[in-house]
Amino acid sequence: MKNYYEILGVSKEATAAEIKKSYRKLSLQYHPDKNPQGEEKFKEISEAYDVLGDEAKKIQYDRGGPSINDIFSQGGADPFDIFERFFGQRGFQATHQRKGGDIKIKMNVSLEDCYFENEKHIKTNRYVSNNKPCGICNGSGVQENIVGNGFFRQVIRNRCEECKGLGFWKGGETKIEEIKFKIPHGIESGHMMRMRGKGHAIWGGIDGDLFIVLYVDTHPHFERRGPDIVYEVEMGFVNMVLGKKISIPHFDGLLEVDTPPLHNFHNSLKLKDKGFFTNDSPDGFKGNLYVFIKPTTPLLVTPQEKKLLSALSKEENFKE
Repeated sequence: MKNYYEILGVSKEATAAEIKKSYRKLSLQYHPDKNPQGEEKFKEISEAYDVLGDEAKKIQYDRGGPSINDIFSQGGADPFDIFERFFGQRGFQATHQRKGGDIKIKMNVSLEDCYFENEKHIKTNRYVSNNKPCGICNGSGVQENIVGNGFFRQVIRNRCEECKGLGFWKGGETKIEEIKFKIPHGIESGHMMRMRGKGHAIWGGIDGDLFIVLYVDTHPHFERRGPDIVYEVEMGFVNMVLGKKISIPHFDGLLEVDTPPLHNFHNSLKLKDKGFFTNDSPDGFKGNLYVFIKPTTPLLVTPQEKKLLSALSKEENFKE
């Protein structure tokens, strides 16, 4: 009779927790998915744990009961079943699951898209699986055979050789898939979105991910600075002196702004909450719109304008 305590590397006085811990360590070490040369050792370890991990079988084994060897000689213990019961799923992928390939796509969006969180559509060419249940084992991955007759019948469970214990016949195809998503609040150019499970499928593992890198196009009127927007407008000398109402083509609609007389063009005009929502603000904080006046110098001056400017320069308030 095999020494199952020696196989698991524990003493006869070992507790159930110690036996379980030793089995976990050794089965991961010798599992065929990780160690192709360890299949026989893995089966031996699983056989030992199937006995010592079951209180009734352990008592019978410690008493030297012959029925234990009879059970194993008839193929009653499937080492993969034991591993599955212990780790929750079949195969070494319980701790090292394979993952399909990722897909990376670059996409240009407008500043309006970022402001309104517009919905976008994108098409990917991804490999998807279309596995079919095994017709031999009906998707269980196990074939059952009944041996014996009368009152001494026994069910022998073995791995299905048709599907290799998977429960399905693997297959797949490459197909075009349309993905819908919203542009997140407050993103900067180069922001990368990750969509889990939208990459390529892989046999025996989980689907890869889709990464969308968003590049924000330059806007003809506005410059983005974090959550704030900057707008520049040119203005002549007379309007800067007297003040003028200007119109700004904002995303929410046309904004009318009064520039005060003798405005200092080094200072901006602030329009509160006319910027972007910030992505990390739970209370919906919005940035501002800052308007900068850029003074212009006329290229041509008529004689009449020269005369007026000359008279103006003689006034006390305009002397340098």
